[in-house]
Amino acid sequence: MNVKLRVLSIGVLFFAGHALNAQRANRDTATKTKEIQEVVLIGGIKLDPAQKVGAYNVVSKANFESTPFSSVDEVLNGRVAGLNFSSASGDPGSSNMVTIRGVSSLLGTPNPLYVIDGVIVGKGSDNASLMESWNPLSAIDPNAIENVSVLKDASATALYGSRGANGVILITTKKGKYNQKTRFEFSTETGTQDRAFDKMELMSSDEYIKYGGILMWNSQDLLGQTFSTLQEATDFFLSEPTYEGNYDGTTNTDWVKAVNRTSSVVNTYNFSASGGGENTSFRIGGTYYNNSPLIKTSNFDRISVNTAVDHKASDKLKFGVNLNYSNIKRQTYFGGRASANPVTSSIMISPLRPIYLENGDYNQDLGEGSPTPGFNPVSILDETSQKSTINTIIGSANMDYQFIKNFYFNSLYGMQAQFMTERQNVLAGHPVYTIMTDTQGFLGDFRTTIFDWNWSNTLGYRNIFNGRHNVQAFLGMEYQDHTYNNFQAITFTQNDPRPYFGFSDEQFASNTDQQWRQISYFGRLNYTLDSKYTISGQLRRDGNSTLGENKWGSFWSLGGSWNVMNESFMPDAFSSLTLRASYGVLGNIPYADQWYSQYNQYATLVYDSNIGWGPYGGNGFIASAGNRNLSWEESAHLDVGADFGILNERLKFTLDYYDKLTDKAIFRSYPAVETGGPTFFYDNVGAIRNRGFEVVVDAVPVRTENFSWNINANGSYGKSRIEKLNVDLVTFEGETSDGSNELVAFAPGKLFGEYYTWLWAGVAQTDDAANGISAGDGIWYTDGSRTTVTNDKTQAEKVWMGKNAFPTYNVGLTNSFDYKNFTLSFMLSGQFDFYVQNGVHSYTIHDGRFATRNQITDALYNSWTDAPGAENFSADNPKAVIGNPRSSRLESSRFLNKGDHIRLKEARIAYSFGDTFKDATGINNLTIYARGTNLLTYVFDKDLNYDPESTSNSWSALGKGRYWYASPVVRTVSFGIQIGF
Repeated sequence: MNVKLRVLSIGVLFFAGHALNAQRANRDTATKTKEIQEVVLIGGIKLDPAQKVGAYNVVSKANFESTPFSSVDEVLNGRVAGLNFSSASGDPGSSNMVTIRGVSSLLGTPNPLYVIDGVIVGKGSDNASLMESWNPLSAIDPNAIENVSVLKDASATALYGSRGANGVILITTKKGKYNQKTRFEFSTETGTQDRAFDKMELMSSDEYIKYGGILMWNSQDLLGQTFSTLQEATDFFLSEPTYEGNYDGTTNTDWVKAVNRTSSVVNTYNFSASGGGENTSFRIGGTYYNNSPLIKTSNFDRISVNTAVDHKASDKLKFGVNLNYSNIKRQTYFGGRASANPVTSSIMISPLRPIYLENGDYNQDLGEGSPTPGFNPVSILDETSQKSTINTIIGSANMDYQFIKNFYFNSLYGMQAQFMTERQNVLAGHPVYTIMTDTQGFLGDFRTTIFDWNWSNTLGYRNIFNGRHNVQAFLGMEYQDHTYNNFQAITFTQNDPRPYFGFSDEQFASNTDQQWRQISYFGRLNYTLDSKYTISGQLRRDGNSTLGENKWGSFWSLGGSWNVMNESFMPDAFSSLTLRASYGVLGNIPYADQWYSQYNQYATLVYDSNIGWGPYGGNGFIASAGNRNLSWEESAHLDVGADFGILNERLKFTLDYYDKLTDKAIFRSYPAVETGGPTFFYDNVGAIRNRGFEVVVDAVPVRTENFSWNINANGSYGKSRIEKLNVDLVTFEGETSDGSNELVAFAPGKLFGEYYTWLWAGVAQTDDAANGISAGDGIWYTDGSRTTVTNDKTQAEKVWMGKNAFPTYNVGLTNSFDYKNFTLSFMLSGQFDFYVQNGVHSYTIHDGRFATRNQITDALYNSWTDAPGAENFSADNPKAVIGNPRSSRLESSRFLNKGDHIRLKEARIAYSFGDTFKDATGINNLTIYARGTNLLTYVFDKDLNYDPESTSNSWSALGKGRYWYASPVVRTVSFGIQIGF
């Protein structure tokens, strides 16, 4: 649960286990390939690429350098087989949703665990108090990243125990190299951004007036009026004060343009120095990233500094330190379903209403159905502010000591500290909170401190016997501690525009302190015979404070691989072939990484009041019944895969099949109604199964001295299904603004989050007196048989749609062409077989519910009417009638769209100056390039007018696939330069 103050109203650049750098010059150097493949887990434990057992991918640094994106997870979008990405907003710093091989829990964020240089930093879930959302991963500078490893199966993720069930993303930052003279690198990129995909065309003033006349004509009976011509109906619309009687005859306001910049600008500057001597290596780097997003007054400004020092004290003792610091200044705006959200209001407000009155004041008369005066979106942007400062420190210190031959001890301490200040200032005249008056403003100041640390110690043994038996054994323990402290002060009685509480009449303060801990013991044993046969087993025992009386669980995995290439019978057609399989059972606690959910085991009491504590009336009640029997979710993972190459590795394949069953899934358990108190508590009541396939192909069709063509492609198939649940049906209607989703439900045997709603049958073409249906009525099928229709929604049953918001198929295709010093690459991504929904559908086409709100042009051109001169009897939308008495605008399958799409995710052209230039100048690298991201999007559903990669939040899988009043995903065109000397 996120506690926030709210308004009340395709392609990859790698294949599995093999990172492919689109800019690298030498693609055949095996040592380099092995270097970027190597994945370091806890306590110095490594995944050996030569004896690959688990399923994992590595994404190289070239994909993160000088990127226009503000966070790491955005860069991964489209570059990993089985990884699906969606964004809550195009506003930089907003939270994102990332799933790896589907959704494994009924609660909490489906995001994977992120680990940076051994520091466990959580799952990137939103932890903001006032901001619409906040993505903690935005604090990490992508330019500082050496590579990112995406771990998928039990063998790869088991060492992360309870926090790795959704997959693990390991981020390794850049370091210096021993025995290398100091190198300096500088890069900069400047780009412009606009909407990547937005076909939501709103009516102009002329179209809006035509629609108003048609609406009046259609509503004559309700109005008690009789019109002989459409012009009479239009004149009535423009003369009645209830409607648009105050229209001045000339105004044509483009409210979307009024609140948006024509284009946003993003700038990145990066500088680093690295090198090393015989015993010490170092790197220090800094980046400045600034983005002025689409919504006016919004801004994202980040300064980052990162350092790494490694030292060899002796042949047996090594240690190192990594430190990353960032300072972010961010200005955002009201979001979600807030009436003060400029994205929402700019869509709805009549184009006949001016922004300003003749005297220069803001026009606050925004029409019937509009909020209280004070919600002019331009005035909201000008006279309210949401400013945040986030300081983040992520650091780790590690030591590796060989105290006896073949015996090693590794210790790593990591910490993350985040200090967040969020301040919201609302001037008088904008009563965005229901408790406010028109004459006083609001001031809120929220201070959050989050401190996480983990300490792991590992004892390792590595030896090779008789040149045949390679044995690696590890034993270790890990301790994690996580604290959250939030202090907030607010006032609704601000008397001065200056943001100081001294100018207010009353102030209210509160605080929240939370903590949870985990202690773990783990072991891993690897055995390889003759470099052919590998067995890897691991065992982990975790104890977690957020569970009930039984806080401990034991989890394990077992995997094996066969390097068939080392067999004498291997055909010459193959240049590589490895078969592998793994199985394991991992623990999971779906809510542990999200604050305000750490105490589900306890019964909790809450004092409820409109304002706060003290003399104000309220009542106490049991907020949660608690459950002392809460125990671990258990996820059983099966992975079977193969990696092989032919034609001297000119054509490579990676294939994976996975089957993951999460049992004892935590979800709501419903007590008997007569017991009173809370309506539910959390218990281990469900099971979810994820099954799928992944295939990755790397091909080199052409390779000559001056020209090469590389193709990298991936595809995945996967579905998440609820196998078991304690009740027959769970719906999510009208709960909390972000946690509700009227169109989806949970039920045994159904897809996770499958759409369950009324089945729209379209528009009645003729009168059906026997059933009370008139031509132009919106109609629904009465049930799933689709044999009978009704215009009374209450007489229809909800129907399972057989689809959810998670794509069944994800594909990607990257082509890279190198000719001498020129490089051209482009990446296509595609997602297929899923539905998305428009969370603003009841406003963008409301069938007459709000007579003075604007809509999309379909409301005019594609709605049934018999108005003379505007007749339309073959429309897709029903007859618009004032008030929409049959509620056709509300939820049904009418507002579901196929999300299938193909996107030109990235295109890049670069020129690197050659050796002659380098010799003459002493510069060892000079590259200039142009790049575009999200350049083109093709959708297969002609009615889809919003971005198909949308999600409403990152902390609940229920938000997936829902466009939710957010700044859209952006398209970027940028130019950059890289210099090294």
